[in-house]
Amino acid sequence: MGRAFSLALAQLFTGPILSVLGICAVLSALTFVGVWFGVDYAVEWLWPDTDGASWLGWIEGFATLLIAWFLFPIVASLFIAMFLEHVCGVVERQHYPELPKAEGISLLQSLGVAVSYLGALVLANLLLLVLLFFPPVYAGAWFVVNGWLIGREYVELVALRRLSPKDVRELRARHSGESLVTGGVIALLMAMPLVNLVVPVFATALTVHRVHSWRREDASR
Repeated sequence: MGRAFSLALAQLFTGPILSVLGICAVLSALTFVGVWFGVDYAVEWLWPDTDGASWLGWIEGFATLLIAWFLFPIVASLFIAMFLEHVCGVVERQHYPELPKAEGISLLQSLGVAVSYLGALVLANLLLLVLLFFPPVYAGAWFVVNGWLIGREYVELVALRRLSPKDVRELRARHSGESLVTGGVIALLMAMPLVNLVVPVFATALTVHRVHSWRREDASR
């Protein structure tokens, strides 16, 4: 995991990735702003400040920030579909030149996978909101649920470029724990200010290294 993390981090500062990184940063910033206003509107609708009490406004503002912050990974997970093939290709050409050219996955296919996981993430995180009154429990549940779903999404999208759906399922099953940890790290990074602006690109590169490492481990057994 440490090697994959360092390789993916270094990859962010290479020429072919910087342009995608800039686009991703802008889209991520716009996404967070959109999520912020969406959650703010929902909080105002569900909990109107009818008395104009200042303390109520502070609570609403804090609730808006908290909910928007932890819902951000849900929306940001869609970004992978937009630049998946480019980022994966750059990583593989630099670190795995011996591999044959990948068949790839179409934008429509990647969007289909991303949207399907988006629905699951939305539902899961809405259910998790009931745990907000128990912060430690919520934090642990948020890490596990988002880590599991985001890890599966990234692994599936990256692996489908070279493997059949059946082989992808088997790969995920053999490395389910590692996939959860990888997804959890991605989810945590998405919750960090400024860092989350470039996480989709970093997460894609990280997952490419993880998938190829797992395939090599499986082949050596």
